Amino acid sequence: MSKTAIIVGASHGGVQAAAALRQGGWDGAIRLFSAEDALPYHRPPLSKAFLAGEKTEDQILLRGEAFYRDSDIELHRGEPVLRLDATKREIETGNARYGYDTLILATGSRARRLGVDGAELDGIVTLRSLDDARRIRPALEQAGSLAIVGGGFIGLEIASTAAKAGKKTTVIEAQDRLLARALPPVLSDFLRDYHRDKGVAFRFGAAVAAFKGARGRAQAVMLADGERVNADLIVVGVGGEANVDLARQAGLKIDAGGLHVDDEGRTSDPHIYAIGDVAAAHNPHAGARLRLESVQNAVDQARMVAAGICGAAAPAAPVPWFWTDQYDLKVQMAGLSRPGTTRLMRGNPGDGAFTLLELDGDRLIAAHSVNRAADHMAARKLIAAGTPLAVDQARDTTTALAKAVARTDA
Repeated sequence: MSKTAIIVGASHGGVQAAAALRQGGWDGAIRLFSAEDALPYHRPPLSKAFLAGEKTEDQILLRGEAFYRDSDIELHRGEPVLRLDATKREIETGNARYGYDTLILATGSRARRLGVDGAELDGIVTLRSLDDARRIRPALEQAGSLAIVGGGFIGLEIASTAAKAGKKTTVIEAQDRLLARALPPVLSDFLRDYHRDKGVAFRFGAAVAAFKGARGRAQAVMLADGERVNADLIVVGVGGEANVDLARQAGLKIDAGGLHVDDEGRTSDPHIYAIGDVAAAHNPHAGARLRLESVQNAVDQARMVAAGICGAAAPAAPVPWFWTDQYDLKVQMAGLSRPGTTRLMRGNPGDGAFTLLELDGDRLIAAHSVNRAADHMAARKLIAAGTPLAVDQARDTTTALAKAVARTDA
């Protein structure tokens, strides 16, 4: 009797899981459910090329419609899953009930909201989906000024897009520096100064007290210290929350802000897996259980889970890596920072191209590269292999980072 795999969520992780299952030999039905009407698409361009009008919707699709048909993947667009009954192994949408033998939850995360007065006003937006970007793009074109609450990756990417379009842009950040949880201070300072040179203003250590407006539309962000930041459009980018509603309803274990999974991506129910933003997995590079919100993580976990379901050996846990594009900067990160590391600068931030290496002894554990793609690729391999570095060579940009390996006695 043929088995059925259901995947809830059709972003990077969900689509990759469907493709990897079919490629791995799963010969039963594959049903992929998306709450969105659009074909599954790349999310990173939403804050950059799509928002700037440089790419169309067709140009950001993950796969063309023919892929799902030719791969015999049943794509349910615009059909959100409303209920999960783990006992019956059944999901329910507004249209029907569907049974499964294996279920993969790739439900992602949703934008965190600010619970302050005026948060319901028109003209306050978040960017998480194509529908969000469709609404923001014409509003951004018409706006003369923009206030962005949150100096994270999405906030800074939108700031870059807005500044390039000549919009007066202010970023409001609650911490004393940008990306305090993701980047070392030297990277935070570099990005701050780069944005300032492009005309972006910042408010650090700033708490939002309320949004003010007239006739139902927001006109300003009110800060706790009494300052008023006027803006035609306000973007809130203060992080995401895992979509664990279905999992919680089904009684699955919740941990570390997400859905608890083992080293094979399996939840507390042996027939249900979780991948991507929603999955809280033990990360060997962090030495802790955590959620990683990145395309790379979602795709890697999808491949791992599909391999296990198909009876193949799961690939080794890859080194986490991330990227962000802002103006003409490509910022790439490999590994995860830890307290107490030795930090080594490779190159000069003043030149706009450098890499900050983080070492534990002579072993590389993290690298933060700006416009040095070769360093980033080498760092991923060095971190994965645990290769000892020759520190003087690693600091010297005339030596390829891949070659900066400590000599060992034979």
